[in-house]
Amino acid sequence: MKGLLKTKSVGNQFLLLVSISLVSFFLVGLIGTVILSALTGMDIKEMSDMTRWDYSKPATINFIRGMQLIQFISLFLIPTFICARLFSTDTRQYLGLRKPFTRSYWVIGILVMILAIPFVQWLGELNRGIRFPSGIEHWMKAKEAEANKTVMALLSRQTIKDLILNIICIAGLAAVGEELLFRGMAQRLLIKMFKSPWPGILIAAFLFSAMHLQFYGFAPRFILGILLGIVYWYSGSLWPAILAHFVYDALLITLAYFNPSMLNEEATVKLSSIALTAAISFIMLALAVNWMMKNSKADYNQVYAEDEVPVKDHPF
Repeated sequence: MKGLLKTKSVGNQFLLLVSISLVSFFLVGLIGTVILSALTGMDIKEMSDMTRWDYSKPATINFIRGMQLIQFISLFLIPTFICARLFSTDTRQYLGLRKPFTRSYWVIGILVMILAIPFVQWLGELNRGIRFPSGIEHWMKAKEAEANKTVMALLSRQTIKDLILNIICIAGLAAVGEELLFRGMAQRLLIKMFKSPWPGILIAAFLFSAMHLQFYGFAPRFILGILLGIVYWYSGSLWPAILAHFVYDALLITLAYFNPSMLNEEATVKLSSIALTAAISFIMLALAVNWMMKNSKADYNQVYAEDEVPVKDHPF
């Protein structure tokens, strides 16, 4: 099975990635939901109707965390490793699961995500200020509130055990799963499709943000996706991007734990009050990205050299 579809066009490989992701998400998700129903005592009808969820019940919280694990396995893990095995003869190398060019990229990756916080906050407020016709705006806000509700329920729980579980289930699973799918697979295929890193980084970041189905958080998440794509490409390794993603999410979760007012979705900040810190943040980000680019050994031909080798004597 290794390298079975290695010589297929990158367009066909990308379509296959999308198809396998959808099928896996549906089938494994269906099986997982049945298992969770048995484990938590929630019936299928209750699970499918969020308006009936009682977030004060431990069973509901356990169900939400179980669904996060199922999503991690079905949408991120299974499609990524199936496709990496089909498209290459060395899965770890293909996905960028190797050491970065230098140890500095471990630090710079984390630093970039932390430096981004003020700029991302400013961009988020700008994004939230966009106005649409009342009908469309109401629909968007309703969908966003629905998407945020389960995460807010988890973050609102104020015990050390819940904090640790949130860091594992929200930050850990998202960092590993999303980086594997969007950077390790999607970005890799898109860069090959355009034969240039930047279009691949930008489109993968767009898909990464769009997948969350949260319009009023689209712009900041798009920027974070770009930064993670840059860390991956210029470090030569997916690990610094995974670590940076994890640290960013874990930091925000921890801050929300010690400062619950952060969870107030109605709270807004004047753009003028954070403009200076956002500008400084942007300048620092530009300098950090420039450092990564100057010190990188990333080379398109070297990264994709193995893709050009035809597969011989295949058993299938």
